[in-house]
Amino acid sequence: MKRKLPTSVTVGGIRFQIVCQPIEDDDHGRMLFDERKILINTFCLDKASLLRETLRHEMLHAALHVSGVAFMEYYDEEVLVRAIDHIFFPAWDTIREKL
Repeated sequence: MKRKLPTSVTVGGIRFQIVCQPIEDDDHGRMLFDERKILINTFCLDKASLLRETLRHEMLHAALHVSGVAFMEYYDEEVLVRAIDHIFFPAWDTIREKL
């Protein structure tokens, strides 16, 4: 079943257009900061959890850029975003259910 996406999201006061389209290299998504766009690969619409995780991942990229953290001289953004995705969010989801 195809899922619907919001047309935009505001991160740190900046509006990013959300666009669903095929992406080369089969990436799930991309955040284009200068264009204020988040791209979501069309195959993500087939599975709700993949769509949520991909949009959340790209929003994290946007948040790091808006905050300025992404512009540090020595910084591997993808490593940080993946750490938050795979370490912090699962821990948060587990504790959130207990609150």
